[in-house]
Amino acid sequence: MKYLSVTLRHSDETIHPMHAFVSEHGGYSDYRLVHWSFANDEANALLFHVRGDRAAYEDRLVEVESVRSYEVAPLDEDRFYVYVLDEPDETSQQMLSAFSKLSLVPVPPLSYHTDRSVSFGILGEPDALQAALDATPEGIDVSVDRLGSYDADPTAAGVPLTPRQREAVQAAQRLGYYDVPRDAAVADVADELGCATGTAAEHLRKAESTLLGDLDC
Repeated sequence: MKYLSVTLRHSDETIHPMHAFVSEHGGYSDYRLVHWSFANDEANALLFHVRGDRAAYEDRLVEVESVRSYEVAPLDEDRFYVYVLDEPDETSQQMLSAFSKLSLVPVPPLSYHTDRSVSFGILGEPDALQAALDATPEGIDVSVDRLGSYDADPTAAGVPLTPRQREAVQAAQRLGYYDVPRDAAVADVADELGCATGTAAEHLRKAESTLLGDLDC
């Protein structure tokens, strides 16, 4: 059994309207798919955690044709859960077929980024993982962030960092980004991760927001 951390980057043709909205709006610091059910052949049941402008999100949500119904559960001023019944388009159906084989286990959450990418983890046999990557729909760029054994710390199960966010924080710690005074910059973390500086900054910002968001300071 192997663990794969992967990032998928969408084109204009493949991105979901709500992901495109969040990317273009710029006011959302956290957008994660935390639970889902694909048991219904006609619509996917999805539960998102969102941090940002709730009113603007709902205004756009009601305009999306594929959304059959939704319900919003506010957490505080800028955090909320969204339950959505969404009719999958051809791209979504292909993605579901590729990454929901019986031998594969997706590891939540799926994190949606403002650069139109989605990162997530998945467990399975090497051949099945490769087959899933090969079946990714045309128009979606695939990058493998990590391939190895699944080694998530069970004591951190209540802290919903994505695999990529955890890697960014760990790299920042190794490099001295959190030392006082700092021995590294965001650009150094980006080099370590092999990504753009802005992407590394976003991973760190979201991880820090998640880790500190529930503290009563």
